[in-house]
Amino acid sequence: MLTNYIGVITSFESRALLKTLTSHRGISTVPIAGKYRAIDFPLSYMINSGVKTINVLTNKNCRSLRTHLDVAKSWGLNRKNGGLIIHSEDVPTDAELLMINFNELYQSHEDMVVIAPTYMVCNLDLKKAMEFHELSDADITVVYKNITDPSDSFIGCDILDFNERNILTRVCDNFFPKKNINISTEVFLIKKDLLFSLLLSRPNREISLKDILYRSKNNLTIKGFEHKEYLSCLNSLGNYFKTNMDMIKTKNLKEVFFNENRPIFSKIKDSIPTHYLNGATVKNSIISNECSIKGSVINSILSRYVVVEDGASIENCIVLQNCTIKSGAILKNVIVDKEVVIEEGKSEGHISYPLVIQRKI
Repeated sequence: MLTNYIGVITSFESRALLKTLTSHRGISTVPIAGKYRAIDFPLSYMINSGVKTINVLTNKNCRSLRTHLDVAKSWGLNRKNGGLIIHSEDVPTDAELLMINFNELYQSHEDMVVIAPTYMVCNLDLKKAMEFHELSDADITVVYKNITDPSDSFIGCDILDFNERNILTRVCDNFFPKKNINISTEVFLIKKDLLFSLLLSRPNREISLKDILYRSKNNLTIKGFEHKEYLSCLNSLGNYFKTNMDMIKTKNLKEVFFNENRPIFSKIKDSIPTHYLNGATVKNSIISNECSIKGSVINSILSRYVVVEDGASIENCIVLQNCTIKSGAILKNVIVDKEVVIEEGKSEGHISYPLVIQRKI
């Protein structure tokens, strides 16, 4: 039987990673596959594993995150005891924020803690990771994915090296594409008492929670649990674009969204189906509810309430909610922020460096 876990989701990723796309929102609330947000993934795999209390750590400027999480029942977390708790302060790190809320978390009845970031997109079988951790002699378990072929999708992520006994021996940054590397998902499982003893002994207020855990490898046993399904990291604009384009592929779509035992939940919004009008052309795309399409949409992702007029063309694009693409507009390799009206004309980016059309604030 699995021990009770309390969840901690850290939303302290730098907004500069996604540049203009995160000028008015955190990475935790950037849209994925139309109607989902980045934070939906760790929330969902924690809920699917039986975690009933989840603490979200974020900085003070988190209006978009609070708006997205305001209906906790969308994730089954509207509880009298536990449920969804948001902690936000103007502090330098997630570890410092966790220390500020030390007593509240420490007095909870759960014995174990699972920690996850919001910028790693996957549908993790967290229950198997919990079983692995409890059957092993590890003080800490870290979840990783082995990348067999060289890829620039994980530049800047943490590479983990394990010895023949699956014990973590080295952590380093991934500076250039290499094959057969273990990329950290930054998901950790640890006893609550041990976590807080590490927090109390941290060298300074500027060190992050994951670095505190990594540094303990010299004194504690950290073992790895391998995640073998889809993983991406939202640590650049190109990776954000690629992650969404990946969702159009059937294999990735099935792994992430169509596992009946591990559904991905998001904020519930009641809306009517999309209208496909005469003359519309839609191929290999993800279209959210309540759109109106009369133009051409190819290899693209549309969020809710998007209007594509007759004579408009969209290819390899991500269009966020409440946008209107006017007749004569031609878009290719473009990310359109929400509430933008695109007039007649051509806008084109590169598939590795998509063009972002910002909203007016």
